[in-house]
Amino acid sequence: MLVVSFKNPLQFMHERWVPSHPLRLGNYGAAWLVVNEYIINTVFVACAGLLGVLIQSLTCGHVFARMRFPFREPLFYAIIALLMVPWVLSFVPGYMLYHGLGLINTRWALIIPNLANGPVFGIFLMRAVITGIPEELYEAARCDGAGVIREITWITLPLSLPGLATLAVVNFIGTWNWFLWPLVAVTDRAKQLITVGLYQLTSGGAHGTAVSMSVWGPLFSGYVIASVPLVILFVFLGRFYVEGLMETGLKV
Repeated sequence: MLVVSFKNPLQFMHERWVPSHPLRLGNYGAAWLVVNEYIINTVFVACAGLLGVLIQSLTCGHVFARMRFPFREPLFYAIIALLMVPWVLSFVPGYMLYHGLGLINTRWALIIPNLANGPVFGIFLMRAVITGIPEELYEAARCDGAGVIREITWITLPLSLPGLATLAVVNFIGTWNWFLWPLVAVTDRAKQLITVGLYQLTSGGAHGTAVSMSVWGPLFSGYVIASVPLVILFVFLGRFYVEGLMETGLKV
C-alpha cells in the first residue's frame, strides 16, 4: 500500500512491487483534498462516543465491583449476555428506531449506537480491573469521609488507567473501522465516516479534485492517510493497552 501510494498509473503498471522514481508526492495532496472531511467526521464521532463509553464503563464497573445491592450478579450477567447477541439481529430494528426518531442522516445516528453498545464490553472489562484493586484503599477513603464520587475519582480512576486505555483503543479502532451501519444510516457525504468515504471514492471529479481517485496511487495514498491516526493512537497507548490486557486476563 505504501509503495503504490507514490506511483502514477504507468509506474504501477510496470513496477508494481518496488519503489519507483520519481516519487509522486502529489498523490497525497490529491488524496487529502478528498479524505480530510471524512477523517474530521470520524475523529469527532469516535471521540464523542469514546468519552461517553469510558465514563459509563468506569462508573458501572465500579458499581458492580464495589457496591452491594440486590440482584447485582444476575443484572451483571444479563448485561454480559448482550455480548452473545449477534449485532446483525438488531440492525433492522435499530434502523426503524432511528428513522422513527428522525435521527437518520445525522451524526447522532453514529454517536448514540456507540454510547449504547460500547459500554457492554466496557463494563465487563472495567469490573475485572476494579475488582483487583485492594479493598483497604476504599475503606481508608470511607474513614476519611469519601463518598462514591470521590472513591471513583481518587482511587478507581487513577488505578484503572491501563484498563481504560485498553478500552479506549478497542473502542476507537472499532469506530474507525465501522462500515455497514454508517453506510446505511448516513447518506450525506459531509457527515460520512472514513471507511465509507474511501469505499465510495470512484472519481476525483465527483469530489472536487483534479486527480481521479480511481487511479491506484491517489487511492492508496488515501488509505495510508486514513491509517495514520490509528498508528499514532497505538504508539501512545500501546504500552497501556498490552498492560491492561494482561491485568484483565489475570483477574478474569
